[in-house]
Amino acid sequence: MIVNAEQALIGALMMEPRVIKDCGSIRPDMFVDALLGRIYLEFLRAHDFGYQANLVTLAANIDDVSQSELLSKLKECSDSSVTSTATGEYAEVIKNAYKARTATQIINAVQFHPSAVEKQIGETVNALEALQEDDRPKAKCLSEIVDEMAPGCFVDRERDFLYTGFPRLDDCLGGLEGGDIIVIGARPAVGKSAFVTQILTNMGIQGKRVLLYNLEMTNKQMYERLVSRQSGIMMNRIRQGKAFLGDEKERFQKANTELKRLDVWISSGVKSVGEIRRECQHMGADCIIIDYLQLIKAERHYANRASEVGDISKAIKSLAMELNRPIIVLSQLNRASEGRQTKEPTMSELRESGDIEQDASVVMLLWNLSEENERYKGVKVEKNRQGKTAKFQMEFVGEEMSFKEVEGKDFDFKPAKEKTPFD
Repeated sequence: MIVNAEQALIGALMMEPRVIKDCGSIRPDMFVDALLGRIYLEFLRAHDFGYQANLVTLAANIDDVSQSELLSKLKECSDSSVTSTATGEYAEVIKNAYKARTATQIINAVQFHPSAVEKQIGETVNALEALQEDDRPKAKCLSEIVDEMAPGCFVDRERDFLYTGFPRLDDCLGGLEGGDIIVIGARPAVGKSAFVTQILTNMGIQGKRVLLYNLEMTNKQMYERLVSRQSGIMMNRIRQGKAFLGDEKERFQKANTELKRLDVWISSGVKSVGEIRRECQHMGADCIIIDYLQLIKAERHYANRASEVGDISKAIKSLAMELNRPIIVLSQLNRASEGRQTKEPTMSELRESGDIEQDASVVMLLWNLSEENERYKGVKVEKNRQGKTAKFQMEFVGEEMSFKEVEGKDFDFKPAKEKTPFD
């Protein structure tokens, strides 16, 4: 019955594309048949961008499916739909079936524990309520917004912000809040993964649930970085040591105990935004970290890489708004800064897409202050939609994968040695 409704809906769109306005709030991910969901997505794009969806455009954008399979699927859809006037009814069947499946998944995914049952029940109820409200109008009257927000201003209470654990950086950012996209850009091997791993640990110590999408490294590599930083034992000892030396055993055991207390979750391997979205909806994370943007898997074919990364960036922004959680996204920079004497990067070097800069609430850039001594890093908050920008210095201890702020005047560089590019 569900697949028949999906086929009938696509058939109706083939007969009269304009009836897509009757589809309400259904999305491609609501389809049971994944190929039909992709076909529906192409009709949505055609409607949004003002072109006609036909076999040529469908075949071009769904190029990992053979033409014969696509033609066969479209014929099934054409045979299933007798009128385009019932589009709204087909959409309602699809939406309700999706809600039933998702509600079942939400309930079945929870393994209730006595020590956390109240929190788990609350998270489950919130997820079900969000599912119920999924197709309700999102617009609010300004009067309602004023009544909702005004009481929270100028009162002595704990703000619902998240903090990186770096005092000067937190003073600049003013805390991270729901809906924020925080982009951290750097050239390869500068230390952006180590930097965000320390933020991850700091948030975990604050009692926050953090979900890391580790698209570049294995769980083993992530563990080695985390335990090295937490214990102060050098990375090469963690990786290659055959026996403990000195007090290493106590430090190692203490670090593991501390790490196990953290409510930190790590999802390794390449993923699409859709896969990330589905997992995030059930995790109840306070903050999501993606390492890194250019490794996210595309869900369709694009004419060029810039368009692909741009769409991925917009999808991440949409996810942050939907979940009302901050998302920290790492991004590579292009080589432009390598030709400058100071090596100081700019936002324009965010690799492959200006959309990243546009979608971000905060853009931070990292770079090596000196080619001879990579221990000292420049950190620049180049964009901060809700606060001030700044530029300051951090020290990176690569042997332990740890960063620390260099003392000095607020947001000024303190020379790391006799001469730096900032002298």
